[in-house]
Amino acid sequence: MNPIKPSDISTLVLQLSEGCERSFSLLFDFFAPKILNTAKKMGLAQEDAEELQQEVFLVIWKNRAQLKADLSFNAYLLTILKSMMIKKAQAKARKVAYEKYSLKMFQEETRETENELEFSEMEQFSFSLIQKLPKAQKEVFMMKTAEDMRAVDIASRLGISKRTVESHIYAATKRLKEKLLSEHILTIKSIVIVTFFQIF
Repeated sequence: MNPIKPSDISTLVLQLSEGCERSFSLLFDFFAPKILNTAKKMGLAQEDAEELQQEVFLVIWKNRAQLKADLSFNAYLLTILKSMMIKKAQAKARKVAYEKYSLKMFQEETRETENELEFSEMEQFSFSLIQKLPKAQKEVFMMKTAEDMRAVDIASRLGISKRTVESHIYAATKRLKEKLLSEHILTIKSIVIVTFFQIF
């Protein structure tokens, strides 16, 4: 049973404002359960509610000299509690927003890294396929891609017709696409790589 009555509160608040620790203890015993229950009703877990309860009365003790005995002590406690709840909610919202932003940036950076690796691997795979092309196709294909030569210039250097050069490039490109398809790795990037090698 509480050792104080509601009618004693004003007197205890006045004594607390003068630094009386016993009055503080009595007020704590009387109001602490109410603060705890209110905090829990506002959605806090037991542990968090108890922590907030302690913080509320810590504020009371630190600011005891400013207490007014003629004002509602209960309303003052609830005002402090509400203020703390708002600050905690804002801090949590900022934390969540930061975590979401950080996660988004991490995911974007990860995707970029994965895309770079994928492109690099695809490029290496494509060039390995080129090395396996028939000699004539590979020679013409490399002159077209590595040396950026036109079909007519390739024909002139090799002493073959422009039509033959174009046929070799077409055949090489077709073979590359078929190989990529057969490996189930013909992605947008691989299409870009292969298409880059085409003259059409």
